[in-house]
Amino acid sequence: MVDLIGWVQGLNGLVLALAIAGLLFVEEIGVPLPLAPGDLLLAIGGIAIAAGKISALEFIAIAMAAIVGGAILGREIFALLGWKRLLRVARPLRIEAPLERVASLLHQRGWRAVFTARLIPGLRVHTTEVAGVTELPRRTFIGGLVPAATVYVVAFVGLGAAFGRPILEIIKRAEHQFLLFGLPIIAAIALALILWRPAKRALASIGPAAWANAWVLRLDSPGFVVIPACIGINFTGHLLAVQFHLPLFLDSTGTILCALIAGPWVGGSVGVITNLVSANSIDPNAAPYAAVSFAIGFAAGLAARQGWHRQPAGWLAMWAICFLLSAVISTPLNLIISDGHSGVVLGDAIVDRLAKGLPLPVASLVGEAAIDLPDKLLAVGAAVLIYRALPHPAAVSGSSSPSFFYMGIRSRWRGAPVVVKLSSPPGPA
Repeated sequence: MVDLIGWVQGLNGLVLALAIAGLLFVEEIGVPLPLAPGDLLLAIGGIAIAAGKISALEFIAIAMAAIVGGAILGREIFALLGWKRLLRVARPLRIEAPLERVASLLHQRGWRAVFTARLIPGLRVHTTEVAGVTELPRRTFIGGLVPAATVYVVAFVGLGAAFGRPILEIIKRAEHQFLLFGLPIIAAIALALILWRPAKRALASIGPAAWANAWVLRLDSPGFVVIPACIGINFTGHLLAVQFHLPLFLDSTGTILCALIAGPWVGGSVGVITNLVSANSIDPNAAPYAAVSFAIGFAAGLAARQGWHRQPAGWLAMWAICFLLSAVISTPLNLIISDGHSGVVLGDAIVDRLAKGLPLPVASLVGEAAIDLPDKLLAVGAAVLIYRALPHPAAVSGSSSPSFFYMGIRSRWRGAPVVVKLSSPPGPA
């Protein structure tokens, strides 16, 4: 048997990117590739990026073109097939149920359903097939396809780049990273204990319900399943910023998104994990700044409990809070680790210029703020837009638990009735 994955891993540079793109294109058309699934191929690309075998931007652009182009062509092919013929083919392959599930979602929610279904494991390619046979409008299909493909590529390339480094290298750096990471955390805990009472009075304005729930970590939270994707989004963004010397950090979008979905603790944890992974791969100084990422995720989760993400004014307030937290907490870390510099060229140039006439802490704060202001605007905006595109079914009436959701959809295509129940509430006791 041909080791397709092994063959791909042996390639380098543009040849590797084109080989992966070709397999992605074939899969998107609708040809099953059980030996080389798309997510694994993208992860291999991420590992190649981390090893310096190919440019991150080049690979992502080629992969995006292959996925979007293949999906559009696949939609046109299946539009010629028709719904009844597709079901006759699907029954022997035992994929009839996933196809019907996707069909119901697409018919009910349009481009948002395309976006959501293409991010659900096992439904990505089936979404293209059903969009074609049900004659979903091209504009609607592409409107959900492009953002979903972007999230999909960025997430899995980021995961490959983040976790593809040899474990020996992580162990080798572990002791040094612990010292850099532990000291700021200890200092932050001490500061929190000192300022606990005034901080509690200030945060009481958030609201009693949100404040009480903030300290509860729900292990059954659905947000746990999106943690890997959010880490991948963070890592890929920061990788691009580092490689192309962008005047941004681009490492908070996944943190804020996970906070909106799963709450403050999960969001903060994603931020911490991202920094620890980055510290052992692309940014040696990232570990101490895990305190910053946790603060951003926790604050965004609290804001989500208040529903700030549902209105433009709340977006701006969330942006302001994330910006202030990042600038204020990062500045003393910058002073301790790198003489007030953040590692971003533009911010460091501002610090060097202002330090000639201002105290170094002030210059460092201004330099950090100059980067954090646009960076957190992009992070909050992207996270909120992705969150709003996801489905948020209402809780079952009469149930006190948010864990039970019900959605029944009955639609008809070409005379074929389809009924889908994603989950149902428990019966009366």
